[in-house]
Order: sequence, then C-alpha cells, then structure tokens
Amino acid sequence: MRRFISLPWKLLIVMLLVLFIMTFGLTSFSLVRVQDEFIQQQQHKRVLGEQQFSQYNQLIENQLRIWVESYAELSLLSASGSGLTAFKQALAQQIETLHLHLNVDHVWLYANPAEVVFQSSAAIPAAVEQLVQQAFILQQPQSDILCDHYCVKSLAVPLLLDDNEMAVVVMTTTLVDILFYLNRSLQAEVAIVSHQSSDTARPSEILLLSSSNASLLNDLYYELPQMLDVNHIASYGLRLKSGHQHYFAHMQPLDTRHPRQFHLILIEDITDYVLANQHYQQRIILIALLAFLLLALLTYAITQRLSARLMTLAARLPLLANREFSRFRLDSERQSTFFTDEVDTLNEATLKLSWQLEVLNEQVEQHTQELENIAMYDLLTGLPNRNMLQYQLKKALAALEESTAYVGLLFLDLDQFKKVNDSRGHAVGDQLLMEAATRLRACIHSADTVCRFGGDEFVIILTKMTDTTETDRVAATVLAAFAEPLIVVGESFQVGTSIGISLTSDSATPTEDLIRQADLAMYQAKAKGGNSWHHYTAEMYQAFAYRLQLESEVRGALEKGEFSLSLQPQIEVATGRLFGFEALLRWQHPERGMVPPDDFIGVIENSHLMVPLGYWVIERCFIIARQLADQGYGNLKIAINLSADQFDDPDLCDFLQQKLERYQLLASQFELELTESTLVKNVAETLSSMQQLKAMGFGFAIDDFGTGYSSLSYLKQMPVDTIKIDKSFLFGMLDNHADYQIITSTIAMVQKLDLKVVAEGVESSAQLRILRQYHCDFAQGFYFSKAIPEPELLRFLQEKFRDGYWLGSGKSETSIPSG
Repeated sequence: MRRFISLPWKLLIVMLLVLFIMTFGLTSFSLVRVQDEFIQQQQHKRVLGEQQFSQYNQLIENQLRIWVESYAELSLLSASGSGLTAFKQALAQQIETLHLHLNVDHVWLYANPAEVVFQSSAAIPAAVEQLVQQAFILQQPQSDILCDHYCVKSLAVPLLLDDNEMAVVVMTTTLVDILFYLNRSLQAEVAIVSHQSSDTARPSEILLLSSSNASLLNDLYYELPQMLDVNHIASYGLRLKSGHQHYFAHMQPLDTRHPRQFHLILIEDITDYVLANQHYQQRIILIALLAFLLLALLTYAITQRLSARLMTLAARLPLLANREFSRFRLDSERQSTFFTDEVDTLNEATLKLSWQLEVLNEQVEQHTQELENIAMYDLLTGLPNRNMLQYQLKKALAALEESTAYVGLLFLDLDQFKKVNDSRGHAVGDQLLMEAATRLRACIHSADTVCRFGGDEFVIILTKMTDTTETDRVAATVLAAFAEPLIVVGESFQVGTSIGISLTSDSATPTEDLIRQADLAMYQAKAKGGNSWHHYTAEMYQAFAYRLQLESEVRGALEKGEFSLSLQPQIEVATGRLFGFEALLRWQHPERGMVPPDDFIGVIENSHLMVPLGYWVIERCFIIARQLADQGYGNLKIAINLSADQFDDPDLCDFLQQKLERYQLLASQFELELTESTLVKNVAETLSSMQQLKAMGFGFAIDDFGTGYSSLSYLKQMPVDTIKIDKSFLFGMLDNHADYQIITSTIAMVQKLDLKVVAEGVESSAQLRILRQYHCDFAQGFYFSKAIPEPELLRFLQEKFRDGYWLGSGKSETSIPSG
C-alpha cells in the first residue's frame, strides 16, 4: 500500500520548500549585490588612489620646477659673472636648503647632454642621464619615478641662461611627501614594495622599501597566500585579515623597467564594512527564519481543520459505493456556519450526487437485463455474437463428458463481399449481411447455433452429432443456399462462401483451438478458389506453424545477406539472340538450404520488408548491368519485378535516378515488370507513375498476363511495352485446346497493339516451335536454361552463347533448333 501523507503536511512541506528557495534566493541576491557594491567601491577607491597619487606627484613636480625656474632668474640677476657659472655657484649654496625644505636628495647641473658642471653626488644613475637627454631634445621639463634600491621622484628642468646658453637642472626627491599626502587624504596605510619581475610572486620574494605603518604590514605579511597573482591584485585588489581586523590592499605600479618591479600599496581598513555586512546577513536570515516559522504555523493551522473535514467526508463516501444513499445523506447533515468554503460546496455536491446516483442505480438495474442481451447478440443481424459463441461452445463441449457425440464447427467467410462493400457502400453491405444471416438460419436445426463472428465471417455450431459426415451435409446445404443470388434493394448479388470445418469429441478441447482450426481450414477452402469447404488436418497446422516460423526468419535474412539474385535468360524466338534476363530472388537459408520462392515471397509481401528488399534487388540489378556492360554485354536488358508496395513508394523515381547516375547506366537497359492487380488497383495514380518512369526511359512489362484482371481498356491507356504470357497456359497448350487458343489469340492481339510478347515456362522444343509459328517475340524457360546464380552469369554467357546467340543444348548452330 502507498504511504499516506495528510494534506496539511503536504502543504507544509511545499510551503517550507518554497520559503527555503525564496529565502536562499533573496539572501544570495542580497549578498551578491553587497559584494558587487563592495567591488565597485574598491575599484572606485583604486581609481581615486591613482588620481590622488598623480595629483600629489604633479604637485611636488610643480613645486620643484617653480623653485628651479624662479631661483635661476634671481641668481642670474644678482650674479656678477657669466650666466652658467653664476647659476652653478648659487645652486651649490642652496643644497642644504633644498634638502631641508623640499626633501631633495641630489642635484645635477648639465651644460649639455654630455657635460656635468655641477653634481651633489658622484654617481649619476643611467635613468637620470636619459631624462637629461630628453630635456635637451624636447626643451621641456621631464619627470619620472626612478626606483633602484628605493624610489625617488626625478625632475629635469631646462633653463635658458645668458648668452643663449642652455642648461638642465636635475633633482631627485624622496616620495615621503607623496606617501604622507596619500595617507592623510585616503585614510589608508601606504607602502612601497619590490619583487622579482614576474606575473606571480611569493611572499618571501617581496621587499618592503617604505611604509606608513611598518608593524601593520609585518602582521599582514604572514596572512599573505603562498602565491600572489600580481596582475590580478593590481586589477582587483586583495582582501587580508589580521586578528579581528579586515583590510583591502590596492597595488599601483611605480617602476617596471628593472629586473625587480616596484609597486605602491594602499591598505584600507574595511573592518567596519565587514562587520556591518555580517550583521546585515544575520538580520536577513533571522527575518527569513521568523517569516518561515510564522507562515508554516499559519499554514498548518488552516490546513489541519480543512484536512479533518475532508477526512470525515472521505469516511462517508464508501456508503455511496455500497448504495447506502439514505444513510450517507443522514451522516452528511451538519450545522450551517456563518462562512462557507470549498469543503461546504463539496459536501453539498456529494449530497446532490447521492440523489443522482440513487436514480441512476435504479435505471441501471432496470436496463441490466437488456444490456446483457445486447452483449450476447449482434445488433445488425440479430445473430448471437462472439460472446454467445464462446458460451454455447463451452456448453456443447461440456456435454461431451456424458456422451460419445461430436461437436462440429463451421467457419464461414463470404466470397466477394469486400468487393461489393467497397463498390456499393456499407449500407448495401449491411443489407447483404442481414440477408446472409437469414439464409444461414434456414440451414441449421433448432438445436444448433449460427453466430456472427465479425465482418463477413459467421460460425455454425453443430451439437449432438453421432456422424461426422453431418458437417459435410450442413456445408453442402449452406453452399446450395448461397448458390442463389442475394437480392438486396432490388439488385442481385452472387456471393459464395468458403467454409472451414473442425470436429472434436473431447470435452477438454479449448474453444479457441476449435475456432482457430476451423479458421485455418476456411483459408484453405478460399485458397482453392472459394465457394467450397475444407476439413482441418494436423498437416494444415504444421504448414501454418511453418509459415509463422518462416515469417520470423525472413526478417533477419536481408540483414544477414542470405538473399541473392538468379537471372533467367530471355531469348528472341525467331533468331536465338539473347535479349536479356529476368532477375529472380533466391533465399539460401543457413539450415533449410534453398527455400522455394513460393514459400517466402508471400510472406515478404505480407510484411514490411517488401519495399527495402525491393530496393536491394533494384540496386543488385544495376550492379549486374554495370558488370555486364564492362564485359561487353551492354546491349542486354534486365527485367525487374516490382511489387505493388514498391511501385506505390513515392521515393522510387528518385532512387532509380540516383542509381542510374551512380552506375552510369541508361534507363532503357531495364524493364519494370508489374502484375495486372498492381496496374488496376488505382488506374489514375498508376498511369501517372508509369508516365514519369517512362519519361526517364524505363520499359514496362505486364507479368502473368491472363491470370488476373486483364482488360484491353487498361492496356490501351498504359505505356506498356511487353506482355508476358503466364507459364500456366504453356503447360497445357499441347494437350488443352483452350490453352492453345488463349496463347495464339493473345499473341495476335498483343502484336496488333504493337507490343512485344514474352512466353514464360518454355520447357520443350514443341512449345517453342508453336511459339515461333505464331511469331512470339521472346521466350524463357528451362528449355533454354534455369535461372543462373549471379556469380555464374559470365561463365554461362561464355559457354552457352556465341556472338550473342544461343548455341542450343550442346549444339553449335547459332539459331534455335526447329525440332
């Protein structure tokens, strides 16, 4: 049994799940939003730090440049010597002042890029010399931050002295003032660090050159990760923690021209932000939890009462199933309340339902007997139906336990009924069935039963038979009754019947077996041409079982490559010239050996394999034609049999065109053979398909002419090239004058229509002589050769033909023998 979960718990679970998802989603959204805002804020601060650094850098640069330019003017005005010499002497006196007030470390005076006329230190960095050259060339102040063991601000100011002399003053000053300004304005700790030139760095590789808070940087040093991504930190910063304090570090490059890189670090205390964020998260979670619990309690309280009322109603509903309608209505009475809800509406609906069910129950009881009668009889004919057949047959078989009698079963199928039903409509067909039922009733005794099995099939049960020939008597009576035409709505219809007969004297015989045996026998009667009866035999079942097994095996035969083609030559009767071949399908079974075509062709046609197998046959014929053409036999035609399903397939024309192009063949090298039943099934569509294929160059032949629905009206409309006379007429042409007349008249008629004639099944020289006498065009049969397996075809052509003409049965003449 399934586990019961009450409605309140289901709703509670759903609400909890929804609340959890909403809480999780809103909390996540809030946290992500806070984090995004923090990232944006830090990016803004990084940009602000870069701007502040640039401003303070520019401020110091302007101070130094203004001092140099103004001092140069003052010194030149008060000096008595030449301009450069006077400025040199004055500059030397101001070194201490520059150092004390402007934090200037070193000063150099250049008369030209290669001549230093004054220097406050012996060593001149290479970067300073480059700065001097740029100042001389551009004649504008040049500045840069130069880092080696520490970082300094370098400024080169070009001066125009007396006598148009050009000089450059170079000063270097520490970055202490810039760091101080940044510390005060940004409220952040400032430091300058260096590390090996690389995208990544270990903490041990980082050197601290200067800082505004050395102890803090020392504490944060131990919190650094084992590997630092310098580019990532420069772009997005780095979060650090020391004790309970939280910090965020920004990195700005100062000098990247050396084996070591130098960066300015801004460290911001974000402890207040982190604490505020944590408090915000806690409040969000607490509010969500409180709302979660409050709504859960409210939901449970509401649904608990609803559940109790529904359970009460559910406990009363079985009373309806037990047809205790009055008791159900008595138990459903309840005091009305001020408010009503859906449960009240449901309760009122069940009360109304109880009244309706009570009325319906009375009607059902009244009509039960009528329905039982309808279930046992056919509404159209009034005969007992399958249900009654099973009942009567079981009763008749049970009676055999106390007697030595027989029970006989006649399974009948109306011949030509489908044709009448399709051509005249279902209304006429129904009238025909009713008339057939009337005649069947008249053919049996009162103790026997005639039933309508379905469609145009009827079953007669013969009971208490002491003689097995009684079934034959009844079968003959039925055939005689249907020998007279059936008159329906003033029209006369000649409808015969095929009868299958099964017998048993064993009471243990299953009813299904007896019906199935009679059904099999009926198909045997229909196979003999209909309007006859046939008794069931054990061999019949074996043949049926063999067919079923063959049907299951034929499905895998194509995949396993068990099918092959054999080709039967077609000979020109007048000359003995080889005209072509007819491709015939063969099945080499791995256990049964070569299976006769008559055994499996019908099975294939009744399955879904006919179309794919047909395409396989067509392609094999194209391959054979290509091989023959390559061997010099390109003038031979190959006849391909097309089934009705294959001919109706919409992909046929495209498939043929593709194969013609692939194998470089002409459509005129092939002849498509169709049966008469295929041609007349749908004349309009058949004509359209034939004309399309004819336009491509294919020829057409009517196979087994004379055995189906031969009609000159169809023959004149369709673009047919060849008529093939069925071998059944040739077998009796020498002994049966009627067959002889059919063949000779068919040849004459077809040739009048300017068509070719092919005679199938030629097995003797006498048959061939008559065919030649009446100018039959082509012949094929065992007299010339059996069908040749595809691998033996070329050897057959070499042995049996010379220059394309048949050599005969071991003879050397190049034409067909006359006797």
